Amino acid sequence: MVSAIPITAILTAHQRRMAEIIHQGGGNNAEVIARLAAELAELRNLVHQQSIALDDMSNLQRRMLSRTTEDSEVRQRLGQ
Repeated sequence: MVSAIPITAILTAHQRRMAEIIHQGGGNNAEVIARLAAELAELRNLVHQQSIALDDMSNLQRRMLSRTTEDSEVRQRLGQ
């Protein structure tokens, strides 16, 4: 949930920039297409970074939960 906020902000900013590019008349189509392609590449990069961050957080949470479970089992065996 926490990581959904940055992704939503990125997508909203991207959508706003796309609308600005599309609504700016007077530019030639090749320039508009090049700008759109650059924006799309940037968006993909940001989404990939967010996906990696989410995966890292998930793995860390899994490891921490595993350690907590192992510590609990050891304490039970020792009678604490």
